[in-house]
Amino acid sequence: MNPVVIALFPVFGVIALGWVLRRSGLVAAPLWGGINRLSYQALMPAFLFITISRADYASVPAGSFMLAAAGGFIAMGVIMLAFRLLPMPGPVYTSLFQGGVRWNGFVLLALAPAAFGEEGAALAALAFAPTVPLVNVMCVAVMTVWGKSDHAPNLTRVGIRLVTNPIIIGCLAGLAANFAGVFQSGPGADTLDLAGRASLPLILLTIGAGLDFTSLRARPGLISLSVTAKLLIAPAVFYALGLLFGVEGVALAVLVGIGATPGAAAAYVLAREMGGDAEMMAGHVTATTLLAAITMPIWIAIAAL
Repeated sequence: MNPVVIALFPVFGVIALGWVLRRSGLVAAPLWGGINRLSYQALMPAFLFITISRADYASVPAGSFMLAAAGGFIAMGVIMLAFRLLPMPGPVYTSLFQGGVRWNGFVLLALAPAAFGEEGAALAALAFAPTVPLVNVMCVAVMTVWGKSDHAPNLTRVGIRLVTNPIIIGCLAGLAANFAGVFQSGPGADTLDLAGRASLPLILLTIGAGLDFTSLRARPGLISLSVTAKLLIAPAVFYALGLLFGVEGVALAVLVGIGATPGAAAAYVLAREMGGDAEMMAGHVTATTLLAAITMPIWIAIAAL
């Protein structure tokens, strides 16, 4: 069996477990918000810091990989802007845009060690540093123009939120430690390593807990279009840019994996805050999370040819 498929089984198994835990009530609904905040704001930054700080980027094409990754998201932004020509309300369009651009990198992070080894895991973690602010800036800009909100967006607050994003801080601090050759071993680093290991299973559980199957009935035609953009068009764009920038081997497989990831729950939060179609966004995240279990192995296998 394909090693990527084998590696995906536990990843999507934990996602399914999260859905079961929420539906069964074994984990009370109010607790999921706290689990989510703990994972994103404390444990995941620690995981990214340790992974990046200890990685050997001298032996991988990190520069071309990062350029191709950033270029992939910019290209998808341009493609999704073209969809504005279709007749639809502005708030609905913003959710379509987010659906094609946002990525759930945590699924790839959970998959990477088993599917790609240490080199692939290090590249997957490294991709967060430039792409998280880039994608957020694009999405906030589109929401500002076409979203529907009772109050004007506070762009200063959005900027502060980006600068103080724990994920970005963890990545940048990890890069600084990597270049300086410090904080890669010892009790402090080992503590962060141990804490960081808890992040991925908890995040996968929260992804599963957030699945909303009733939202699939909201604008099924447009959800289908956003799913096509995310799971078919985006991986092809990242693959083409990888070839253009000379990315190959494991790095190319990880790059295509970035494009093939499902939609991110953060898109739902932004749609709710800035006047997008939150229900459609929830449907997109649910549909892409389910279908990515099928499409991700196919795209990664194509990249490995």
